[in-house]
Amino acid sequence: ALSTSSNKIGIGTGAPRTLLDVQGVLRTTALAENVDAGDIDTSGGVGSRKVILDLAQSSVFEIDVVSAIDVFEVRNPPSDGGTFTIKLTQNNTGGNAVDVDSFKNLNLTNTIPVYWPGGVVPTVTTTANRTDIYSFKFFDGSDLVNKGLYGVVGGQNFS
Repeated sequence: ALSTSSNKIGIGTGAPRTLLDVQGVLRTTALAENVDAGDIDTSGGVGSRKVILDLAQSSVFEIDVVSAIDVFEVRNPPSDGGTFTIKLTQNNTGGNAVDVDSFKNLNLTNTIPVYWPGGVVPTVTTTANRTDIYSFKFFDGSDLVNKGLYGVVGGQNFS
């Protein structure tokens, strides 16, 4: 069944809940994801150098690490849960620390807890021109401050 309601399209459902709502198995031959280039905002100075992750724009972020990153600001998470991935590549001099355990909500008002396997926070590779990949899963985007993120290491020290 195909239905429309308030500029929403439903496949297999009579009441679409989002822009495209597919109820049942979805088969695709290709899936493209928008990759956003995350920028390090250093205007806050030491201790508040941040990268904004706007989940309404993308779920994959490539970040050239040209200075330390103290915090990731999560904006617009889907209320019913989701995932996002960050790819961190050190610049040609390296040595830039990244705190992959420091996430906050909009305007950095509240800390979002991050849960890691075994409770061990990974150490980001600081070697020049090396890449680390981390993915995060959340089950309630409307309450990240209390529900948190679940982090996994996709790989480290890629060259």
